[in-house]
Amino acid sequence: MNNAGLLLGRLLLGVPFIIWGALKLTGAAAFSGNLARMGLPSPLVLAYLVGICEVIGGLAIVGGFALRSTSILLALWCLATGYLVHFGNRTAFLDHLVMAGGFFVLAAVGAGAWSLAKNRTLGLP
Repeated sequence: MNNAGLLLGRLLLGVPFIIWGALKLTGAAAFSGNLARMGLPSPLVLAYLVGICEVIGGLAIVGGFALRSTSILLALWCLATGYLVHFGNRTAFLDHLVMAGGFFVLAAVGAGAWSLAKNRTLGLP
């Protein structure tokens, strides 16, 4: 059950990022408006970068590739966006904290045997 549980956890954490990233890529103009209102530079370019990072990060989590590195990066991403974007919305903020916790746990335990890369990382132990 351990490998099945880890795969289920990877799917539940990774698939939403794939979906959110794809939505950002297909609706980059609308998303860039939100980024512009936040005062961020080059909002359209940033919108595409965020979408690409979320899709790639989600795919890496689902596949178990560079899992520890990707999990830590996405956990930090969730903490940053939770605080910077969703701090005024208690539910969304707590959702981001929960996702960050899941990513940190995944980074600690690894991908399990049912992964594409068998726990290879991008330089992190």
